[in-house]
Amino acid sequence: MMKKGLLLIILLLSVVGVTQAEDKFKATTNVDSVVVRQLPSESANRVASLFRDDPLEVVSRNLDGSWFEVRRPGRLTNLGWVFNKLLDWEFNVEDLPLGDLTTDLLGPTPLAAAPEFAAYLKEGLALRQAPDRSSSLIVNIPPLVTIPVLERNQDGSWVHVHYRGYDGWVISYATRIDNLMAIPEAPNLPPLTTISVIIIPPEIQQAQIDRLREFILKHRDYAMVLESFWWDVFRGAIKPCEPPAEVLAYNINDQDVRELPELGRLVPRVMDGIDYLNQAIDPLKACGVLSPDVVSDARDDAINAKVVLNAELERLADIERIVQERR
Repeated sequence: MMKKGLLLIILLLSVVGVTQAEDKFKATTNVDSVVVRQLPSESANRVASLFRDDPLEVVSRNLDGSWFEVRRPGRLTNLGWVFNKLLDWEFNVEDLPLGDLTTDLLGPTPLAAAPEFAAYLKEGLALRQAPDRSSSLIVNIPPLVTIPVLERNQDGSWVHVHYRGYDGWVISYATRIDNLMAIPEAPNLPPLTTISVIIIPPEIQQAQIDRLREFILKHRDYAMVLESFWWDVFRGAIKPCEPPAEVLAYNINDQDVRELPELGRLVPRVMDGIDYLNQAIDPLKACGVLSPDVVSDARDDAINAKVVLNAELERLADIERIVQERR
């Protein structure tokens, strides 16, 4: 028979474990009414309701991190599953344990057990059959999801993951993974491909960074002006009709990309922002009375341009830090 003192210690340790989980994974509802479901799916049975600012403890995540299993603070019984867009939280989703392995699978290969590691995808990635860009595409994974990680390749440049029933490999540079090199290395992989490396002087790379930053800042500031302009028009202000020229593409060539390879990823995203900016300019070409919907859409386009260009400024700053470290 277990002694009372030992039983008390075990109970105390259990309470401490629960308290630590409560402190780490807190959330609150951010809409007026939230449906809690039996499983992480819109088609699952409703089991409870929550209301704005209700405090919760998050227990686990589903296969893509879009649903959280929750319970009320201090309770040992879970309420059910909530779509995470209806909650506010401050922890990293990939730190949550995987609590559901089978609901809403898209592919043919379910997980047999919950892996220890997970990755948050900062952007959409191609899931491939093998850790190689030339390998067959299985499916494109959307951005901002959290997926289980099974293994890595030799240098951690690729990780073997599971996405809602699809099993394959993604490049790791656009993921957030804690302790990447602690993930087990996959067996029987072919040797890593070696390539000749050309060292580009940091001064040349910095010049590319400065040129792109100047372009982004100029048009980010212009987007902010247009946001204010369209807001004034929406509120009834009469403005002069002086349509500016359409913003042209940022010109780069193969040599630019050789000097700063990150341009191949940055510039297309910058041009997404420029597309929004040009859409915010378009209504100015039709001088006259504009409908509230047209004005509102133009202001939204200006805001979207500002958001996209600000995000690329942050990415550019990260790249600049790496370049500066090489000096």
